[in-house]
Amino acid sequence: MTKIILGHPYSGALYAYIADQTQGASSCYTRAVGSHSYYTTLYGRNYAKYIERALMFTLVYDEVYLTPADNPWPKSKLSSSNAVHIELGLHADWDDYKPLFNDTSGHVHRYLSDPVISTLLTQTFKIPKSVQKMVMSSILYEYSLSRELRCPVICSPGRRQVLKRLVEIDRPAIHATVIGDVHIAATDAYMDATGLLLSPKSLDNLIEIKPDKNVRTYGEHLLSALTEMQSAPTSELKLRLLTMARDAIEQDTVGKYASGLLGWLGTLLRIVGLPHLAIVPAAGAKLADYQADLASWYAFSGEVQKAESKSVLVGQIDTQLAALKNTG
Repeated sequence: MTKIILGHPYSGALYAYIADQTQGASSCYTRAVGSHSYYTTLYGRNYAKYIERALMFTLVYDEVYLTPADNPWPKSKLSSSNAVHIELGLHADWDDYKPLFNDTSGHVHRYLSDPVISTLLTQTFKIPKSVQKMVMSSILYEYSLSRELRCPVICSPGRRQVLKRLVEIDRPAIHATVIGDVHIAATDAYMDATGLLLSPKSLDNLIEIKPDKNVRTYGEHLLSALTEMQSAPTSELKLRLLTMARDAIEQDTVGKYASGLLGWLGTLLRIVGLPHLAIVPAAGAKLADYQADLASWYAFSGEVQKAESKSVLVGQIDTQLAALKNTG
């Protein structure tokens, strides 16, 4: 079973997306960004640009852990708990986090007093003193979870620096781990890779498709193949990635909720290391607009365009498969 801990900025982006999806677009929660220090810190001022990546991580990994927050929580058909969403595999346990949030043992204050951490938060990242306790308690929670669950944190490069400093201070027998430069170059490169799974268009779609056995199997195989590919980008692995991509598109379970297919194809071909082929004009226009439209990608609808995109995708992948087989 695959597990990941979502740290800033992905955790904030996911919380903001859930708030807007459950409370209506531009909910009172996300409208508070800029005027309310808690939600500005929780979501981040630029949360919209990380929404797609946060949803990809939520979809690809079986279990996803978050620092709990005062935020709407998606409704589950299988559980009424706000600590876990069974269908999405989301975990956010307030009871576990409260001692750190309230700093009942003084741990947060102790680490904030470290000169290296103080310099990072205040001078390097310009985090106001008024919210540093909130930021530090979240980092410490993710640090502890990573050690307890033996799974990595995926977060910003700045947060990775603080986590690294915590390891230097504590020198624990079991280290917290992060998705970093040794795992697919960096966080953004890692997202390029794991973003190969098709995007759900709404929170309801995400809840419906994540438990599907085809989606779970695809996510597992995809992560395994991409990990291998970083150390040995063989033609055989490229064939595996392309074949998985074609199978995913052909499966109605995944394909009927697809969004941004041509942008997804562009990512696939970059990761596999193959050149783009000519794309029909309408498809090319969609591909060109893809990166500029990340904030509203999940609202995209248009069954005709989606059907055309699916046809283009399958044709492109078949051509690439044939080219690889002929050169192999």
